[in-house]
Amino acid sequence: MFTARFQAWVRARARELVPALRALHLSPNALTIVGLVVCAASAVLVSLGYLVAGGIVLFVASAFDILDGALARVMGKTHKYGAFLDSTIDRYAEAFTYIGLLYYFLFRVHATLEPMLVIVALTGSLLVSYVRARAQSLGFNVNGGWLARPERVVITVIGLIVAPLLVWALWILAVLTNVTVVQRIWLVWQQSRRTAAPDS
Repeated sequence: MFTARFQAWVRARARELVPALRALHLSPNALTIVGLVVCAASAVLVSLGYLVAGGIVLFVASAFDILDGALARVMGKTHKYGAFLDSTIDRYAEAFTYIGLLYYFLFRVHATLEPMLVIVALTGSLLVSYVRARAQSLGFNVNGGWLARPERVVITVIGLIVAPLLVWALWILAVLTNVTVVQRIWLVWQQSRRTAAPDS
């Protein structure tokens, strides 16, 4: 995962934009929804074959995912519903990107391998998030693994903007998202052995 220092730098830059967002009377939840709409626009561009433009718009969409959390913390509006909505919208946003890629490869390129990579990558991405959410609901702390959402977004953006790397990006996503699922299952198993009572 990205280093804690880099994450702190990104959050600090996001906090600098918070006063402007407050002046516009935008709520954190509103930013979350706007981010989803921008991500949907990126997916449409990708599906139509405008990969570079789609990658740039996806990068912009990812900024909203940072800004909504920064705004919520500054405004003291870190409510459970906001966290729930943000997490749910993130899953839709990621699915939109994969759906756009799937449409592009099926109907514009008429490829056969790439659509399968998209499906496998989408499955792995959703499971990475599901495993974390389910583990946390059971009291485990699961933040490890190679490809959390920030890494997946970066790899996808690079693949879209640098066209020759797109298939390689899909291979990386298809393989390493599912490796990350296994890593997180392993982490939960280790924690369960240390802290949980044996199953009866």
